Amino acid sequence: MKIIVLGAGALGSIVAGHLARAGEDVSLIARGDRATFLRENGITITGLNEFNVACPIVTDVSRLSGCDVLIVAVKSQDVESALSSLAEFTFASVLSVQNGVKGNEQLGKVFGKSSTLGATASFSGAVLPQGHIRFTLNGGFYVGELPDGLSPRVHTLATTLTNAGINTEAVPNIQTLQWSKFVIWVAWTCISVLTRLPTYQFLSGRDTAVLCARIMREVATIAGRHNIPLDDNGGMPVIEVVNDSEDAAVSALNGFSKILEENAPDHRMSPLQDLENGRRLEIDATIGYAVEEARQVRVPVPTLEMCYELLKGINRFL
Repeated sequence: MKIIVLGAGALGSIVAGHLARAGEDVSLIARGDRATFLRENGITITGLNEFNVACPIVTDVSRLSGCDVLIVAVKSQDVESALSSLAEFTFASVLSVQNGVKGNEQLGKVFGKSSTLGATASFSGAVLPQGHIRFTLNGGFYVGELPDGLSPRVHTLATTLTNAGINTEAVPNIQTLQWSKFVIWVAWTCISVLTRLPTYQFLSGRDTAVLCARIMREVATIAGRHNIPLDDNGGMPVIEVVNDSEDAAVSALNGFSKILEENAPDHRMSPLQDLENGRRLEIDATIGYAVEEARQVRVPVPTLEMCYELLKGINRFL
C-alpha cells in the first residue's frame, strides 16, 4: 500500500515518521524550510516514542505517481488550497486528521464521496523549536466508511497504522466519533487559548471547567439536531458532561484532568501552540463553523458565541 501524507506539521510528521519506521511505502508532502530540514535531518520523534527515520519528502506534487491512500494533515484553513494541487490525482482512499467536522465535505468535493473515509484523531504532538516532534498523546485514531459502516480497506488501513505504532481502530460509527471529538475540541480550544494553560490545568478547577462544560453542551445540541448520537471519545467523559447536571459535568472534567496530568501533562491544544508561536488560530472553519451551524438549526450557543468573538479578537493581531 502506497501512502502519501499531506502536511509536515506535528500530526503529519508523527504519521509519516511511524509509517516510515515500520517500512511502509510512505512519502510526506512538505514545503519551504520544513521540507529542507526534513530532507537533511529526517523525522525525529521524541516523547511517547523516540526515534529518527528518513522519509521521502515531496515538494513538487507533479512528480507523484500512483498512490493508494492520501492522509491530509494540514490546518483547516489551509485545506482547500492544499487540496487544489492534488485535484488531478486519483486516490483509492482519502482521509483527514484535521480538526473539526468539515473535512468529509471538503475531501468529497475534490476526490469524490466514494474515495472519502471518515477519520478522527485523538493523538497529538508539537513541533519543537529545533524541528523535532514531541509525541504527547496516543489516544487513538479512528477510521470508518461514511456515513457509517466498515470495509476491507478500512480494516487494512487501521491494521497498517496500528502496526506502525499509531493506535488505530476501524469503527462502524465514524460520524458519532467525529462529532464527539468536535464537542470536546471546540470547548477545550476556546478555554485553552483564553487561559493559555496546559489542558489538564484548565480542566482541574471549577471556574474554567464549568465554561468547558457549557460549551460542550451547546455543541452537543447541534449534533442532536443533525441526529448524530454522541459517545465517550477515547475515554473522554462526553456523555456525562453533556447529559448530567452541571456539577456532575464539572466533576467529570476535573477527574479527567487527573488522568491527563498523569499520562499527558505536556498536552496543549494545537491552537494554543499556534498562538504561542505567533501563528493565526484555526478557528473559522472549526469554532466559526459550529456557530454558523447553531444558527442554521436555531440552537442558542451563548457561551460559544462569546468565546468565538474573543478568539477572533486575538486572531486579528496574529
